[in-house]
Amino acid sequence: RSLLLPRSLQLPLTPALGFKNKAVLRKRCRDCYMVKRKGRWYVLCKTNPRHKQRQMV
Repeated sequence: RSLLLPRSLQLPLTPALGFKNKAVLRKRCRDCYMVKRKGRWYVLCKTNPRHKQRQMV
């Protein structure tokens, strides 16, 4: 973090890319769809990429 900015102006860096690992997959909107790849289920969404999920093994 920058030492020049006050703590109130600094934004936490959270990765927005990648999949969330879930034990139970759920479609979060109308455009979410499920795909099975390499023996694992995935939820993908073209309209809102934050909905991406991956089944835990």
